[in-house]
Amino acid sequence: MKPMANIDILPMACVGLILVLAMMVLAPMIMTHTQTPVDVPRAHTAETKTEENLTITYTEDSRLFVNDVEILPEQLTDVIYQELEKDPYQLVVIRADKNVFHRDVLEILANVKKCGAKRIACATKNPKGE
Repeated sequence: MKPMANIDILPMACVGLILVLAMMVLAPMIMTHTQTPVDVPRAHTAETKTEENLTITYTEDSRLFVNDVEILPEQLTDVIYQELEKDPYQLVVIRADKNVFHRDVLEILANVKKCGAKRIACATKNPKGE
């Protein structure tokens, strides 16, 4: 009988673990739209799972961004319709500066709801620091 050759799979397992860890660290940075600086209000909230979502950002100087791309306010409804056609159940996150008028944020919320969004959330900061 021939002796069986042993195959050492430990190096391959280590490389696989390193790749998984790298993906876990990089995924939240890549999949969120937070390039536009906005000072969102603080609130006690639960953290969301990382997923591909539609992010609408409204800055203190009344500029409007969708997924970190600036748009005109009159384009908002058309852009939301286009994005929601792909997936009506995707999460729509509204990031508004804490110094903007509430009526402006409510108007954005109304537009999002009118376009047929099924899941809507408002971004806040954790009051414990962050």
